[in-house]
Amino acid sequence: MLIVGLVSTREEQYEIRCVAEMVILGERIRYLARQTKQYMEK
Repeated sequence: MLIVGLVSTREEQYEIRCVAEMVILGERIRYLARQTKQYMEK
């Protein structure tokens, strides 16, 4: 994820960081779900 531009307030910075963390967490959950699915199919 690449965020380009200026952050005007600390609150905006916090919101962007929260969204980025949720995206990272979602990617990790998807990865673990795929691993679990592959393991269960064996």
